[in-house]
Order: sequence, then structure tokens, then C-alpha cells
Amino acid sequence: MPEKKLKTLLEILNFSSDLLEKENISNARLNVELMLSEVLKCDRVRLYMDFDRPMSKDEVSLFKVLLKKRLNKEPLQYVLGKTNFYGYNFVVNKNVLIPRPDTEILVENILDDIKESGKKYVKIFEIGTGSGCISISLSKELSKKGIEHLIKAIDISDDVINVAKGNKDLNSVDDINVVFQKNNLFDIKSLNEKYDYIVSNPPYISKEEYDKLDDEIKYFEPKVSLSDDGDGLKFFKKLFDLFSNCNTGTKAFFEIGYDQKFELESLLERMSFKDFIFFEDYSKINRVLKINF
Repeated sequence: MPEKKLKTLLEILNFSSDLLEKENISNARLNVELMLSEVLKCDRVRLYMDFDRPMSKDEVSLFKVLLKKRLNKEPLQYVLGKTNFYGYNFVVNKNVLIPRPDTEILVENILDDIKESGKKYVKIFEIGTGSGCISISLSKELSKKGIEHLIKAIDISDDVINVAKGNKDLNSVDDINVVFQKNNLFDIKSLNEKYDYIVSNPPYISKEEYDKLDDEIKYFEPKVSLSDDGDGLKFFKKLFDLFSNCNTGTKAFFEIGYDQKFELESLLERMSFKDFIFFEDYSKINRVLKINF
């Protein structure tokens, strides 16, 4: 970036937006606004109120680092090191999947079901917690509603669990409400505790579909969180097998792929599951599977 020519916020914003657009990065101007806001520790409105403000050398240097990462197609959430999910802030890095709006549908459906049940205490088990966004958001919302709860959540690596624990602290979630533990789904032989709800957003992208993903996803987000490197059903088969002997009254909610309804219906019927339903997202795509045990 030619510092001598670009001095003010507006000049830098316009120039940087053009650079991102030339690289076919969507929402280029918004990306630059958010990166500048992060560097200057201000909101986006302030950028335009102070549009003629010069940036210091340190500020320009830091912004250059962020801009270079984004030009290299690193996702904005990783560049900033944070994102928002269900109205809450979360730290994210290369060890965890970036939370998607689609997953908010999963949280919504669980909260609606808990409300309809009239329960004043719920015990929840999450498998594959990643950043912890699902468990933490559920805990925050249940606390608002005065519903006592215990959520146990697992993932396969210490690095992932450390991110989730950090997000629990960031969102002031009490240890008595949410517990994160390292564990591998495929090491679990049976569920020894009774849960009211089980939730998972498993790696459901097939190898074929994974190969077609955008570079921003393929080259930066953890593959283990996205794909089973097979037909996209490996984790569902294990989950369904694990839950085949669940206690009566337990409900399970899963996020699913946009085209998996038929395959999952067939799999459930072969495994003698009868009480299940699919929920659509805002685009009328089947996004959530609920099973009643």
C-alpha cells in the first residue's frame, strides 16, 4: 500500500476495497470496514465520521497484515480472530470451524423444544463442540429463561477444547452449567448417563462435495470438522448406533447437509427409528434432524 499517497481513512478504505474486489472477494468494502474497525478499536460508523483522519504508521502496519491475509483468501473471521453467533461473540482460529448462520437454526429448534416441554432443568450432551458456540449459546439463552441446566460437550483435541473453554470465559458462562471435555465419538461405546437432549453438528460433507468447496473453506478451515472423507454419513451412522439404546424421553438434534434428507431417512428406517422429523432453514432447505427416543 503506497503510504505516501494514501493518508486518510477514506483513501485507505477505498483503495483496499478495490484490491479485494479485484480478487473477487465478496462484500469487499464491509471486509475492509471491519478490519479497519479492529485496528482502530472503533465501530464502522466512526470510520466515516473520521474519514479524513490520518492513520499512524503502527496502525497502517497492522492493517497491512490483516489485508494481506484477506487477499490470500483467509476467511475474515480468522483474520479478525473472532465472529458472532446467536448474538454472542466467539474467538475462532484454524483449529475450529467458523460458526455459520445455518447452525443458529439448530440452536433455535432445541430452545423451542425445551420451551414446549416446560422443563425447568435439562441435561444436554453435545458431540463435536468446536468453538463451543452451540453449548455456550444454549447456556446463555437457558439462563435468560431461568431454566437450570448442565451441558457436557466433547471434541477430539486439546487445541479445540482450549478454544471452547476460552469462549466460555469470554461469555461468562459458569462451570456448573457447561463442561468441555476431550473425547472421541468413536471411542464411546455407550452412553452411561441419561440426557434430555443430545446435539451435534457433525462433519457431514462428503469427499466429493468437499473437493468442490471454495478455497476459503478448503484451505483454511479444519477438514476434520467438515468432512468424513467418505459419503458424509459416517458420523451419523455412529451417532445413530450409539443412540439406538437411548433412554426413553431423550431427544437428539443434528445439523444435516442440504441434500441428505433422503439418505438419512433411509438410514433411520433401516435402523428401525420411527419417530423423527426434519426442519427447514430460512431458505426452505432441510437443515435440522430431530429424533425422539
